[in-house]
Amino acid sequence: MTTLTDAPARVQRPTYYRAVDGLRGVAVLSVLMYHTNLYDNGLFGVDLFMVLSGFLITVTLLREAERTGRISLPAFYRRRAKRLLVPLSVVLGATAVAVARLGRADEADRVLQQGIASLFHVANWEQIARGDSYWDVMGVPGPLSHMWSLSLTEQFYLVWPPLLALVCAVVTRRRHAVVAGLAVGAAVAMTAVTVLTYDGANADLLYLGTHTHGVGLMVGAIAAVVLVGTLRRRAAGVPPRVVLSGRVAGVVTCALLAAIVAVSVRTSTYTEPWLYRGGGMTVVAVLGAGLVLALTREDTAVARLFSATPLVEAGKLSYALYLVHMPFFWVLQKTLPDPRPAVVALVGIPLSVVLAAFVHHIVGEPVRIRRWNRAGGVSFAVLGVAVCGALVVAPTLVRQESGAGDVRVLVLGDSLGHDFATALTTSAPEEFAVTDAAFNGCGVFSPQTSRTTAVEQGPAPGCLPWERRWRDAVRESAPDVVVVNLAWDGAEQRVGGRWMNPCSREYAARYVRQLVTALDILEEGDPGRPVLLATSREFTPVAAPEWAACHTAQLRAVAAQRDSVEMLELHDAVCTDDACRQTTPDGAPAYIDTVHFTRPGMAWIAPWLGDAVRSAARAG
Repeated sequence: MTTLTDAPARVQRPTYYRAVDGLRGVAVLSVLMYHTNLYDNGLFGVDLFMVLSGFLITVTLLREAERTGRISLPAFYRRRAKRLLVPLSVVLGATAVAVARLGRADEADRVLQQGIASLFHVANWEQIARGDSYWDVMGVPGPLSHMWSLSLTEQFYLVWPPLLALVCAVVTRRRHAVVAGLAVGAAVAMTAVTVLTYDGANADLLYLGTHTHGVGLMVGAIAAVVLVGTLRRRAAGVPPRVVLSGRVAGVVTCALLAAIVAVSVRTSTYTEPWLYRGGGMTVVAVLGAGLVLALTREDTAVARLFSATPLVEAGKLSYALYLVHMPFFWVLQKTLPDPRPAVVALVGIPLSVVLAAFVHHIVGEPVRIRRWNRAGGVSFAVLGVAVCGALVVAPTLVRQESGAGDVRVLVLGDSLGHDFATALTTSAPEEFAVTDAAFNGCGVFSPQTSRTTAVEQGPAPGCLPWERRWRDAVRESAPDVVVVNLAWDGAEQRVGGRWMNPCSREYAARYVRQLVTALDILEEGDPGRPVLLATSREFTPVAAPEWAACHTAQLRAVAAQRDSVEMLELHDAVCTDDACRQTTPDGAPAYIDTVHFTRPGMAWIAPWLGDAVRSAARAG
């Protein structure tokens, strides 16, 4: 091999570290478990992925420079495209088909936006621009909600290899030191930006941003320089500065693994301040890099554990497994009668492995081993155009209105409205024609931020101004009956920098005005149009019981002033005096997340909801 200085020397060095692949397997499986919502901890699988990506790419490029004296960027990007872009395109196309078949109109629109952003490797910035949170703990996460981290990694691939190639072309001595200096400088700068710009409300920007969360990639690159430099000195016969016995190395490896597990268990959400103000993302990256380096020694118990064949094989499938798992989890949550997290984990993870094996071996492997000539490039271009076409067409195939009945029903309000719409259309499609205009995380209060008992977040992108959306929905659907659920308004709301809860006077004064405006909009063009206003359930993570009760009281007070408005007694239908029923009368689980209904749960409420709509339609 040709070294990074200038003295040619043939040396025999390890080219593959089995335990590092095993770590990739552990990382991807931890991500899958986290995305089932089975537990809140296990946040740092993605961080380990980033460290591993920075490490492996840098090792590959530095070794190429040692062998040939240069880095071939065309060859590098050709390999990346063959390995990454073809499977990505296939998964995006399949996701578009699934959403066209199973999704709502808003979900298909979101897949179009995220899919195009993913193809151009800017999904994280698209998510930031929309104001989306990293992870919504309530409801069904979108099928492409995980693409942000792949885009962040691809942005690293666009910048770091050319920088290394430039160093190899310009610097003739101490190249490792220059590369290490660049990586350390970038990691320090990213850490400084995170610490100095964190203000308590911008965790999503700092978590999703390349300029901050890219620190894991740079720390991984530093680890790669350390490894390659160590191997180079060993090959040159230079005695190592520090020699660890197998026992000491094993203790260090165990300590690093234990530290990562400990911080993972103690960190329940990505919004915890220590990750930003305390430089926590960098701390996790350094621990991960230390573990990666430790696993390059094969004489420790941890290395032998991570070298187990199932973990190694999962590591080899890690990219495909990460690609397919969220779309597949989404399909399961749309189709399983019991889509609780434990069921999604038990069914979804093994089947995701099967799908990943298909994508890796059947889709990806033939592309990787074939020479990519002009015909191959044209084929990939055609595939890309086809995927873009599928993403664009999918929203046009999802009808906003479902059912073919004579009673036109418009559903408005927050995300539970989607369940109301689905319950009506699946139980009596021949009777109701339902327009689902509900909007996730959006009521009529118009706050700066809402705070439930579980999360704090601003209005969902596109929520405001809700008045225009409501007017458009009423005008376009010309409903006979309007069903409204506003439980999201029952959370604490921040307006003008002040928090107010539904039991406070200032909340009530503002909310009454907002409700009057909402009902005026619903009566435009038809003053007698029947409106069903759902009560808030008092035992959900959205609002504390007393807040939900106060919220319902305010709904009742405004509804009492309108002859066309009736209360839809949701709380009485599904809850007792001290709890909401978690199973249907048949014993099936009623909720996905204690807020949104499962398919059996929707079937349970459908007769009650249908009767209420029929009664309102007759009265109107």
